[in-house]
Amino acid sequence: MIRNRKIDKKFSRYTMFFIAMGIIFSAIISRLFYLQVIMGEEFKKKSTQKNYKNVSKAAPRGKILDKNGEVFATSIQSYTLMFTETTESKKSFLTTMDKVFKKLDKKGVAMVDEFAIAIDSSKEPKAEFNFKDTDNENRRWMELRFKKDRGIQSIAIKKLYPGKDEKDLSEEQLKNVDEELLNVSAEECLNELLKEYDLLDKDEYTLEEKRRLLVVLDAVKMQSYSGYKPVAIANNLSKEVAFIFEQLQPDLPGVSVETQPMRYYPNGDLGSAFLGYTSKIDSWQQEKYEEKGCDVSSDSVGKAGIESSFEDILKGTKGQESIEVNKQGRKVKTLGEVEAYPGKNIQLTIDKSLQKIAEKALDDTMANLQSKGRVNDVDSTNATRGAAVFMDIKTGKILALASRPGYDPNMFIGGSLSAEDSEKYFNPDLEKMGKEYIESRGLTSIPGVLSENEVATMSYEDKVNTMLNRMFPLNDSIDGNTKIREDSYDIFPKPFYNYATFTLIPPGSIFKPLTSIAGLEEGVITPYTSVYDDGKYNKRYSDYPGACWIYNTQHGSHGDTDVRKALEVSCNYFFYDVADRLFAKGGENSSGLNYLAKYAWKFGLGVEPGSNTKPSTGIEIAENFGQVYNYESSKNRFADEYINHVVNYLQTGTNSINTERHYKDIDITKKNETGTDKEKEAIKKINEKKTALVDDIKEEMKKEKKVKEEDILPKMQNLLKDLIESSDELRAKKYSDKDIENMAVAINYSIGDAIANRISGANAYDASIGQGMNYFTPLQLANYMATLVNGGNRYEMHLVDSIIDPVTGEKTEIEPKLLEHIDLTEEYVNAIKEGLQRAVFNDEGTAATAFHGFPISTGAKSGSSTFNQNKQDSLGRTSYATFLGFVPLDDPQIVSCIVVFDGGHGGNVGYVARAVYEQYFRDEILSTNPGYEFKYPDSRENSSKNQTNENTNDNLNKENTDGNDNN
Repeated sequence: MIRNRKIDKKFSRYTMFFIAMGIIFSAIISRLFYLQVIMGEEFKKKSTQKNYKNVSKAAPRGKILDKNGEVFATSIQSYTLMFTETTESKKSFLTTMDKVFKKLDKKGVAMVDEFAIAIDSSKEPKAEFNFKDTDNENRRWMELRFKKDRGIQSIAIKKLYPGKDEKDLSEEQLKNVDEELLNVSAEECLNELLKEYDLLDKDEYTLEEKRRLLVVLDAVKMQSYSGYKPVAIANNLSKEVAFIFEQLQPDLPGVSVETQPMRYYPNGDLGSAFLGYTSKIDSWQQEKYEEKGCDVSSDSVGKAGIESSFEDILKGTKGQESIEVNKQGRKVKTLGEVEAYPGKNIQLTIDKSLQKIAEKALDDTMANLQSKGRVNDVDSTNATRGAAVFMDIKTGKILALASRPGYDPNMFIGGSLSAEDSEKYFNPDLEKMGKEYIESRGLTSIPGVLSENEVATMSYEDKVNTMLNRMFPLNDSIDGNTKIREDSYDIFPKPFYNYATFTLIPPGSIFKPLTSIAGLEEGVITPYTSVYDDGKYNKRYSDYPGACWIYNTQHGSHGDTDVRKALEVSCNYFFYDVADRLFAKGGENSSGLNYLAKYAWKFGLGVEPGSNTKPSTGIEIAENFGQVYNYESSKNRFADEYINHVVNYLQTGTNSINTERHYKDIDITKKNETGTDKEKEAIKKINEKKTALVDDIKEEMKKEKKVKEEDILPKMQNLLKDLIESSDELRAKKYSDKDIENMAVAINYSIGDAIANRISGANAYDASIGQGMNYFTPLQLANYMATLVNGGNRYEMHLVDSIIDPVTGEKTEIEPKLLEHIDLTEEYVNAIKEGLQRAVFNDEGTAATAFHGFPISTGAKSGSSTFNQNKQDSLGRTSYATFLGFVPLDDPQIVSCIVVFDGGHGGNVGYVARAVYEQYFRDEILSTNPGYEFKYPDSRENSSKNQTNENTNDNLNKENTDGNDNN
């Protein structure tokens, strides 16, 4: 019995053990079955999402090369500090960023900062918007987009339409929301965002430090809309700094170092006028680039110049990489990869050695003019901006194109534009700069901007402030604006404005060869026709103020003058006479006034109104295109000019003829539609009446003949009455019928003035010497001279010589394109060339100053074109200095056009042309004259030394004259 009890006891222990084990294993197996079978797909999906990512790989951007293969722009591998938001990195974000920022500051590395709210710490910390654009409409659009993307719109909706959502609002209500949204200050926006990210009450941080944290957080949020992507904290890290952060990665959750292709411009600002730059996609262009497959949150695209015009060719095709990441979001390994295909290379027609000389010579010439100050009638202290164009006469290929001052495109790479540079280039303090400019030049004592009475009676402070508001007025298109001003008279240089392709200036005397060829080809003069210079030109109009420059300055005369001498000494009188003869040949009407235009259009100086001709030189980058004086275009110009006279007369209660017909003043200029909805509607109604009046007046001014007074006066009186009745303010002035009648009379007088002056031959006189309504770009002027001296072939101007596939080597060459051939009489062209040669090499020649001792025969015309006859002295400005030349004389190869704002006389800037000619013909000059002294050393000698080593990052990451020309 005892033995059986032992057996039962043993059996019981083992049984319990196996039962327990069975239960445990059953539970494990059940759980495994649930996890792997029942929930397997779900967990597999989550696991894949967490650990495996597909990321795009940027394609190296194509190179931009000069004609000889020298690099202007390239892509190199750069170290970039990235931040990836994960559960772990979010928890330790503040402490992580504290460490990151301390290291960046210690090494002097700037962080990527595309955030549009800056902190002005000059007095007390203050938030201000800082949008990187100088165009007011673009800035407005960017501000609205910035606020809407960040949910600030809800503030405006809550204020205007409580309880409603955006989807509930009408189109008109949404417009009201936009206007209200623009009233939300930068400080309000910043506080709203700081509150959203729980930074507002972090008193241990300064406002600047809070903003710095916000830059990263905001970038994470903006990028989150397009899926998994880290954000860049800093670009262009040196190897040393990159290695430091690699070592610190275990202590910096979410922070990693990556390499990626980065745009690089090894020559700094050289060629910035035609290169452009790359930067993040602007908010108003996001839809456009999304359609092209771009990632608008991170991709960079070309802005301006070749970078913009050839964006689709340069950008290449993105690759894709499948990667495994750890819980901190860092890549563990690559699982698969599709290589990116690099963009194609653009080879330009530009010669880098000539470009260097052109920019250096232009800078030196402007610096010399600034240092001279006032010499006789010219004050060139503001000669701070200019342009130079050099072109192959026989092909239209541009060899050098300079716009000064320039800018370094590298400063935009990867969002690294500093706050200081952003402020300097895109939001300059024109109030401070304007006051300094006015006071340093003593402009308050010069009538022009101020009336003589204001100069005599106002206090100094009032004069300064009045001039400031007239020269640099507040931008009234921005509601409530008290800071942003406009440079109305183009006083200060604008580095991002391409003076070579966009500047429209009166050419001055460099237009005279065109007048010469028109007169010769039309037969109103021959190469031997002699005209006696009588000083004042009053053959047809006794009150015409034009006279030869030698008469104005010395009461002298050029005596008997033919076309060769006229070009040599720049005799205005001779060209007035050519214009008068053309006017007479055309019947002293619009046909006679259009003779100069008929020839100018052939040479690319404008296009005939109403024709299908494209107004372009053909250049591949953005340009303006100016127009020569012509009768049809002058209708609008005279209407615009004389409507301003009408405004002034009506505001002062006067008219242009009868000083006794006075009346109560009235303002017919439109006002900004601001205020409450009711106030806006009232102003809008008044503006419509004013617009109707102004449009009707201008239409009368454009008519071929003046309408009878008995028809004009009743119509104008009715329009004036309608305007007065639409305004409580105007009705309160209690205008009498006599007041309204005299207003109509004043308008009628101005209509008559506009028509009489429009049909006057004096317009052709002004045009004949390059003044009046002639406005062209340096590009147009260079092409016109090339066409004249190459036998009448006008080529399309172009910068791109070929497009090259860097992988296959396939090369697509751009052939010269002939736009038009003009049949020119060789004898006439030779006479003009002889006159232009004299202008350079004879002692009396107006372009001779810069070319003494130059060993190659050349021809040129210099000019001095007035900026603003009545105001330029009081603005501290003077005439444009213009120079147009070609070389060599017998077989012209290069044409040059130089323009310096406020340079005074064209002879002052011929040095730029000479310097480039010397470089172009250097070998030829040395072969005949080994001891020749060049202005600048050979810019080809060190070109190879200046090229970047594209296989390293170290090169990218540096730790951190008197002239005598007149019109």
